[in-house]
Formats: sequence, structure tokens, C-alpha cells
Amino acid sequence: MKERSSAGVFLLGFAIVLGSWVVLAVVANLKANAKEAPQTEAELWLSWSAESKSAYVWGYLHGFERGQRDACYFYEEKMPTNSPVPVEKLPRRVCLDSLPEFTEKGHYEVYVDTITNYYTKYPHDREGGLPLIMDLLATPPGLKNVDQIHARLGD
Repeated sequence: MKERSSAGVFLLGFAIVLGSWVVLAVVANLKANAKEAPQTEAELWLSWSAESKSAYVWGYLHGFERGQRDACYFYEEKMPTNSPVPVEKLPRRVCLDSLPEFTEKGHYEVYVDTITNYYTKYPHDREGGLPLIMDLLATPPGLKNVDQIHARLGD
């Protein structure tokens, strides 16, 4: 009986060791085949699909426009309502007119292409975050040339 129990313990130990080797081999293989996460904004942007890039720009533009409206309406609500000011001089109108705007709203690819060209030319630019580049594409300043954007961001 002791012989059977010794053989069972040996087989159990052998199975555990073999199973551990299999798990280690699988983990090592997965790790070797896994892509490294992007380290810079450029690597991140350039790793995205065209649809993901367009979705980012679309979301940024809509968020920016919504934020403008909300901020200007909030500003207007804080102003006294009893002043005889012409419509074009009302705080909301002045606020909206003074903020930058994106002139290519229906043409997201203009922004996608500019960002892609920027990151292709300056892949190691750590100052050129996506929101900063988008801000420079708004009018003003309305920069469309990647070299102007790079100069403005400084590297």
C-alpha cells in the first residue's frame, strides 16, 4: 500500500512540475508576442486605425463646441440682466465671438491628416500632445503647417 501511495505522490509531484512548466511556457510566449504599449503621443496616434483617429477628432470638436457654449451661457447668467445692451454686445455673444473655432467642422480628415503628418515628421516630440495640437489647429491661430505647429510647441 505504501508503494501505491509513494507512486501517487510521485505522479502528483511530476504533474505539478510539468503543469508549472507549461504555464511558464505559455506566459513567456504571450509576453514575447505582446506588443508594447505606445510610449509617446505620436506612437499612440500612429497605432490607431483611421476610424479611431476620426472618432477622436469628432469627439474633440463636439466637446470643444459644447464647452464653449456652456461656458458662455454660464458667463451670461452671472451678468446683471437690467442693462440696455445691444444683442451683439451681450456677454454670451461677445464670449462666443472671442473664442477660437474650428473652421473645418464637417471635414474631420483635415485635422486627422495634419496630426498624422505632424507625428510622422516629429515622432519623438513629447510636447506635442493631442489636445495641444488640436488647439493650434483652431482659428486663431489656425496653424495648418506641421513645422509651424512644431515651432509653436517648442521641442
